[in-house]
Amino acid sequence: MNRPYDNATTVPSEAAILADFQNRSKRVYRHYVHMADIRYANSPRAIMDVFPVKQAQKTVIFVHGGYWQWCEKSDFAFIVPALHEQNIQCVLLEYALAPLVPVYLMIEQVHEALDFIQHQDWITEHVVVVGHSAGAHLTAMNLTHPLVQKAVLLSGLYDLRPLCDTHLNQALQLSLDDAERLSPALHTLSHNTPCELYCGADELQELKWQSEQFYHALKGLNQTHVELHLLKDVNHYSIIDAYFKHIAT
Repeated sequence: MNRPYDNATTVPSEAAILADFQNRSKRVYRHYVHMADIRYANSPRAIMDVFPVKQAQKTVIFVHGGYWQWCEKSDFAFIVPALHEQNIQCVLLEYALAPLVPVYLMIEQVHEALDFIQHQDWITEHVVVVGHSAGAHLTAMNLTHPLVQKAVLLSGLYDLRPLCDTHLNQALQLSLDDAERLSPALHTLSHNTPCELYCGADELQELKWQSEQFYHALKGLNQTHVELHLLKDVNHYSIIDAYFKHIAT
């Protein structure tokens, strides 16, 4: 079976990396004040964790990856310390996964979450939504939401058509029509949302192509606030630390 989107082939041990993410995140939950499992909608896994900062000037909403079928919001709390050092509070967003729900419902869940957050008294004036991998896709599908003042897309997937013939589609069950309809690179809307795309130089060639294609799609709309960055010595997993420790502001 065709497996061109298997990120495990780019690192010595994907399992060790994910275990490290989880261990670091558990320490964050033990030592940082947070509000856990806030429900934003009446649907599966429609919950979020908030790591507040007193008098925060900015909020980062993080939408995790996992090819729409793996991972939990709690695996990524390790991003919180770097944000708190900059007086930025953090929201870790959860959503339902395949095969229990189709991708279009995940997109709707993220939209519901943004609706909910928009009306909370703890939200700051400045909001950045950061999505990684599948989370970047879900974020890209919600770029026009009024809460999104800037989007940061890390190693995302924006044209789902190539996934139809891969192992990933066993759970996703995307038809070609579904893939076309749910591909932000094929249905970009004119908007003024600043958008930064990042991809690691050590990632799969297919993922680098995905970011390049979406960048050109956005630029084709005369979108002036769009950037594409290829990060040296960075892979699909290390890009999260690379961004939050060295780039996020």
